Amino acid sequence: MSLLVTGAAGFIGGTFTYEALKKGYTVIGYDNFSNSKPETIKKIKKLFPDNFIFNEVDLKDSDGLNKAVENKNITQVIHFAALKSIPESEQFPEKYWDNNLKGTENLLNTMKINNIKELIFSSSASVYGQSAKQPITEESKVEPLSVYAKTKAASEELIQERALKGELKAISLRYFNPLGAHSDLVVYENPMTDFGNVMPKLHRVFLKKDNNFSIFGDDYSTRDGTGERDYLHISDLIEGHFLALPHLKNISGYDVFNLGTGKGITVLELLNTFEKVSGVSIQKKIKERRSGDVDVCYSDSSKSNKILGWSAERSLFDMCDDSIKSLKKNKDEF
Repeated sequence: MSLLVTGAAGFIGGTFTYEALKKGYTVIGYDNFSNSKPETIKKIKKLFPDNFIFNEVDLKDSDGLNKAVENKNITQVIHFAALKSIPESEQFPEKYWDNNLKGTENLLNTMKINNIKELIFSSSASVYGQSAKQPITEESKVEPLSVYAKTKAASEELIQERALKGELKAISLRYFNPLGAHSDLVVYENPMTDFGNVMPKLHRVFLKKDNNFSIFGDDYSTRDGTGERDYLHISDLIEGHFLALPHLKNISGYDVFNLGTGKGITVLELLNTFEKVSGVSIQKKIKERRSGDVDVCYSDSSKSNKILGWSAERSLFDMCDDSIKSLKKNKDEF
């Protein structure tokens, strides 16, 4: 009885893999390292040599994927693997559609061939787009703006179609904005990627790799003009997956859950907290808005609270503190 984890070398997939192994699961991990590094896999393999199997596989390679999955006694799949940068998706739309949607389709086909019936899909709150009503519930209209968000919404639709046909049971977890690092500081978000999220960009200034932290737009309809997001700790996010896994037994086909704190935090508020935690002054630079970005996006996670028994427990201070600790511990790796 094993878990299949796609994107096992990434920040979120790697954190899940590490925690799953700590909990005693056997994990079969796959990644193509397009958005991650082999060092993460090497560290996890060293810590858990007996119940972690890894294969370098691209989800677009259906034959390679099927060969890697067959006869592994896999019971559940957690599908993290995806390209995830909104700006990059606007520059390279075909790349995102091919990787994110085609990769998901190949995975579903492989699951069917190998009689694997349960799936957790790593989705995104970006599928809601510029929702007029905040906080956002799972009943809010899906109106994705960016190419990235559209690939996530299309993947959800594909998974739901397969579930309604009776091929599998599936849950889409719509993430808001995960930050921080697991308290064991083994897996971290790489600050050296070209299209990193907000925390790695703060890290780059902290490490003196960049001169300033770019804020894209200061004229949004928010309390300080910068975009407002629902930031949650990566460990809270990961715990949501472990609560969702047994719930797959309880659903008839397909369900969706938000994972967020229910509180909006602006980019400036995040920057100010990071400065307080780090003790370092971060020079900022205001730039033009990016295509696909929205003003405000934060969650109503009452469905997850009630049905999964999940809630976000860690603070913005914890997110900044744990991310800085992971940076200091692993700085030789990057």
